[in-house]
Amino acid sequence: MSANESARTFVFIPRKVQRLGASSLIVTIPKEWAKRNNVDVGDVVSLVDIGDRLIILPTNTTRRIVVHFDGRHKRIVKHVSKLVLCGFVFGQDKIVISSPRQGTIKDIIENLQNLMVMLPYIYITGKEREVVIDLDSPVEEPWHALKILGRHLIGYSENLLKILSSDDNDVSSFTMESTVTEIYRSNYRLLRAVTINTARGGIESIMGLYFFLYAAMLAAATDEMHDLGREIIKLRDKLTWDERERLKFIVEMLEVALATLSANIDPNSVKKVEEAYWKIRSVLDLKAELSKIVGDGSTAFAYLVARAVNVARTLEIASNIMMCHMLTQKYSTLMNENSDSEGA
Repeated sequence: MSANESARTFVFIPRKVQRLGASSLIVTIPKEWAKRNNVDVGDVVSLVDIGDRLIILPTNTTRRIVVHFDGRHKRIVKHVSKLVLCGFVFGQDKIVISSPRQGTIKDIIENLQNLMVMLPYIYITGKEREVVIDLDSPVEEPWHALKILGRHLIGYSENLLKILSSDDNDVSSFTMESTVTEIYRSNYRLLRAVTINTARGGIESIMGLYFFLYAAMLAAATDEMHDLGREIIKLRDKLTWDERERLKFIVEMLEVALATLSANIDPNSVKKVEEAYWKIRSVLDLKAELSKIVGDGSTAFAYLVARAVNVARTLEIASNIMMCHMLTQKYSTLMNENSDSEGA
């Protein structure tokens, strides 16, 4: 035990339990404690339930995670976009890259230009001997970020359906690429939201891991959906009208699954996720028919169906993870056991 810990005194402060609304109970936080721990109105605190006690932990939003890199190493400059992207996703607030060479500073800033379009809340400042990348952003609820991602994915699917329904270019390539940009931005926001809320106690750690894996699989499905869209645009004119109609049905199934998986997490709806799973399975079942599809239809159609099956396979993994998350959250009690008691 450290000297600080041994010298710590515990002060018991009585508080009256009051009613809020029909069923909620509240207690106030002592003003001195809030001031000492930088807790203000609107901040998030964590409540730790340990049986007969409830501990309040401050979420120290003033503590910032800053990572410093030595820019003299060529690999830092080469992979700077990956470092910044990972830093954003994994909850870092600032990245500082130092180098005595002005040319290196210039190269780093140039290598980050494309990433600035994709990442929200990224600010780059070039100084004489260092580049400062500020990644700080408001702490966002994962459920909110997920719903935003879902809306963009549904919009992308609807544009694909318009493309399949007509020979005209009703949807411009600019519109499609703009939607894709918003999808990736939303993906990164979701991953960052889950990371920060898990690390700061916004979500129980085990549940946070479930959600992070789910968000990662959804990000992979998004990437595959984008690839499918590009291939549909490229090969549309090689499809018969019957093949277009069949492909529209597949895209509609994926759209419904995406909408369900992104909109029914909060509040928790196991039934809705089950429905999404069976929509996904209807697309996955086409895998067994691929050889027949190749024989009966065009090569372009068989290729696009195979790409759609890849999207469905990734969504299936995501839906399974979310199902585990929901069942654990809804029907179980998470608790720590003392390992010493197991041998007793």
